[in-house]
Amino acid sequence: MNRYYFFLTLLAATNFIYGQTNKIFCDCPKTQYTGTKPDTSFYLTNGNAIVLCGYRNPDIEPVTFSEFILAVCGHDTIIGFREAEVICRLKTIKDSLLIEELKYLPVGENFAYDQAVWTIERIYFSKNKIDRKLSINKGIHKYADSEIQSVLKEFETSEYGMNDKNMELAHKLFIATISGDKTARKYFQEFENKFGTLNGAFAEEYEELVAILSLWDSN
Repeated sequence: MNRYYFFLTLLAATNFIYGQTNKIFCDCPKTQYTGTKPDTSFYLTNGNAIVLCGYRNPDIEPVTFSEFILAVCGHDTIIGFREAEVICRLKTIKDSLLIEELKYLPVGENFAYDQAVWTIERIYFSKNKIDRKLSINKGIHKYADSEIQSVLKEFETSEYGMNDKNMELAHKLFIATISGDKTARKYFQEFENKFGTLNGAFAEEYEELVAILSLWDSN
């Protein structure tokens, strides 16, 4: 390895770090949410360190976390808490910690479900105080025209009644809607009229889609 390549590798490592597990030097504050022993520490270039206490999802690379808190070393309060159903990937870029919230959506080949970055929260310091900025990932995968037409046809030919297949259709209509198709948006809004009143898990899933579409529209 020549010195130039080594320098570039070192520079990348210092500017883009997924968290270090062996340099913990403080505990998390005591809370009702998790224990106080940190899983990971994130070191920012401004000298601050943020620790994470919570659940590490097994067998997923890059590492993801759920049901966790974040705290600045030396502070007795937490930055925030993420619930068990939320999946996040965290990384540092220079003086900021980025929290990417992931959602399983039909954005893969042939509408396969895949993890997609939905929101990105940036945590950083401004005048020695924590500041936070949340943004929607507008670069999420969009459907091509042929894929949108396939989703619209599926809606038009599906029969009344709720099942797993039609719930998957709701997810596809959601992606077709954020891809910019007005008919897909209309069908998404008419989903219950088409398939009947939703209950239980189906109702919760659809309500979440409605909520995140509203968030998309507002950003």
